[in-house]
Amino acid sequence: MMRFIFAFLTSIATAGPALAFAADSGMFSDLEYVADTEITAPNGAPLALCHETRDLRLLGLTVSSNIEGYALAMDRCAGDAERSFSQQQMETAQSLNLIDASLPSQPRNGLQRTIQNYGIWVAISLALFAVIIRRVKSLMGLDPASPMRKKATQRIITAMCYMGKCDGIVASSEIFLITKVASRLTRQSVPSTEVVRIADHIDMDLTPQDYLDFGKGLRDSEKDTMMRGAFFVGLASGRIIPAEYDFLRNLAHGIGMPGEDFRRVMNEALEDLDIYQSSL
Repeated sequence: MMRFIFAFLTSIATAGPALAFAADSGMFSDLEYVADTEITAPNGAPLALCHETRDLRLLGLTVSSNIEGYALAMDRCAGDAERSFSQQQMETAQSLNLIDASLPSQPRNGLQRTIQNYGIWVAISLALFAVIIRRVKSLMGLDPASPMRKKATQRIITAMCYMGKCDGIVASSEIFLITKVASRLTRQSVPSTEVVRIADHIDMDLTPQDYLDFGKGLRDSEKDTMMRGAFFVGLASGRIIPAEYDFLRNLAHGIGMPGEDFRRVMNEALEDLDIYQSSL
């Protein structure tokens, strides 16, 4: 991934001389002070030894910096380079005691710069990888912390309202119950007015195709939540009446839920009910 990111960014950055996708983003040449020298400019001003660097910046942040050679410049490398300084020139100047002889004649990235260069790419790669993984998990419904899709939330609320109306009417207490439980199960903000709207438009004369439509396009985890919500509404009254059981059975058949999952989801709904009642 790091190679992909680098290729992508540098291809954009090198599209212009120093102006790629923002005024302070792209590839830039820079100077870094290394040491004073005994060499002077034609006007007699002292020259300093500098590293010539090639930097990749994104919105002003230096992503990587590589030393490309030596140069001489005035004002401790604060201005432009007077001239580049080759390895041969460096060795000659050192032999004449014009430059500190302990400095390497051929400049290269040190350990700290190398770690910084690779470290930021590793950080960017890990951050992008985390974003991609979270996005994939969200799309596949594997992220338990992310809100459910609106389509799934709507179907879950509808199934819970049907369950509530199996006894003839969705009472105000059931409206409150469905609103609170649906919000918790779907991690979406569910207004009670939406529950009332859905409950008011329910037709209990359901066909086999209607039950199939409940699960159409939903993930398995969303179907589980739908059944949990429907079970919860029925169990909240203390018992499941025959009409409610028929709805649950037909709903499970319509969404393709096998018997073992049916029982598992019922047990989860019972646990939900214990949590709900203890919070009151």
